[in-house]
Amino acid sequence: MKLLIDRQLNYDNFKKQLACEFVLFCAENLPIESDFKVYLVTNRKTHRIGTTAVYEVGNNCCRIYAKNRAFADVLRSVAHEMTHMMQDEMGLITGPVRDAGGFHEDQANARAGELIKLFAKSKKDRKKIYESR
Repeated sequence: MKLLIDRQLNYDNFKKQLACEFVLFCAENLPIESDFKVYLVTNRKTHRIGTTAVYEVGNNCCRIYAKNRAFADVLRSVAHEMTHMMQDEMGLITGPVRDAGGFHEDQANARAGELIKLFAKSKKDRKKIYESR
């Protein structure tokens, strides 16, 4: 597992630690079996992100646009894209994934919300994902 955080995000060590813990939490709870990369970035164009995030099918790589976004929303995007990663590992992605609606997106949205809440409740300090620092 690799988590790469763009320096321009200026995340403090606590926020970096929470991001790392969350990625591992998602990997365990989905579960993700293969090696993977998650990028938290400030440039959509360089990372080919059309909206807020993208999962590269067959590559186990998520790219999350994190600039000027609430931390909990960034983590929700991580969980969403990692759910697509799980779907890919299970062989559930056999063609293009719709941008909105449909099995893949509905499952990713539901799991992302669930993972955020479970993570925040799992340890006292983890509720700080909802706070700005």
